Amino acid sequence: MFDLIAQVLAFFYSLVPSYGVAIVLLTLAVMIVVTPLTLKSTRSMLQMQRLQPELKAIQTRYKDDRQKMNEELMAFYQENGINPLGGCLPLLVQLPVFLVLFRVVQGITRHATDVGLAGGWAAGSASSGRTDVVQLNDDDLVFDPENLPVESDMYQDLIETNEMNFLGMDLSKTALDVVGENFLGALPYLALIVVVLVSSLVQQRQIRGRNTGAQINPQQEMIMRILPWMLPVFSFTMPAALVVYFVISNLYRIGQQGYITRSLYSGEDSLGAQARRSREEAQAKENAGGGRKQAGGRTTPKKGEPTPKRADARSATKQKSSRGSGAGRTGKAPTRQRSGGRTTEPGAPQHKKRKR
Repeated sequence: MFDLIAQVLAFFYSLVPSYGVAIVLLTLAVMIVVTPLTLKSTRSMLQMQRLQPELKAIQTRYKDDRQKMNEELMAFYQENGINPLGGCLPLLVQLPVFLVLFRVVQGITRHATDVGLAGGWAAGSASSGRTDVVQLNDDDLVFDPENLPVESDMYQDLIETNEMNFLGMDLSKTALDVVGENFLGALPYLALIVVVLVSSLVQQRQIRGRNTGAQINPQQEMIMRILPWMLPVFSFTMPAALVVYFVISNLYRIGQQGYITRSLYSGEDSLGAQARRSREEAQAKENAGGGRKQAGGRTTPKKGEPTPKRADARSATKQKSSRGSGAGRTGKAPTRQRSGGRTTEPGAPQHKKRKR
């Protein structure tokens, strides 16, 4: 895989002898090849969202029988022509391709090691009788590219130079290195990083705009907020050749996401609209089922039902009335009454005070 992509890179360089243009063409070629996988992954994801209410119903119905649940789910997938891994497999296939592309672009910026050059210089000095010492800097070292065919024009040009010039930049240098040398000279490098940041934020906005109203896990929400800022930070310490790769891939994905939005999300009958309606219906049912519960775990009564306070008051009233009217029936002794400091039984004759 490394050799294949490196050969494609060398081929583009033979057509246009520019390091930056060759990287741009290679990035576009790889992105175009994996686009069908991206579209397939998106369609599979939308189909799963569209049928999510039915899937949840099956899971609820057979929640106590795991084997039966799996059988019903597989039958449901086959009936609707859905591959449960359809949304993941294309992404898993793309990941190695992009890693290889990353390594190939990184490999062409490798300089020859100063150990090898120093050894060769020492051997030549010894044979000529010279004993002076010369220190070699990294900027003085020619390139030793990886994976490129030795007979290719790109390889032959790299091993004879120590710079990869493109649009006023040396693609083998990092923005961090150039800022330390010359701030004005680092402006093109910094501009590339700004483009990486802006394009990453635009991609995030495109994706979030399609998923309005969807409930997102707080942890996932945090990752989505941080991710667009991570790539520019890494770009600051990476060779400019890799930053060019990041810029082109981000710009291509912006166009790709725009196409996905128009083809899969536009219109009431689109797959994205159906998935959104299914998601809204599922959320409405969930809210209706749990909407009666308030804070503290209490349940809000339906219309026409007594509130808890009224129910308690009615119960207390009934208990009082039953005590008063049912004293004889219950067999309880009647209560005593106090009169003039003495206790008398109800119904007992009252003794009048004698006059003196």
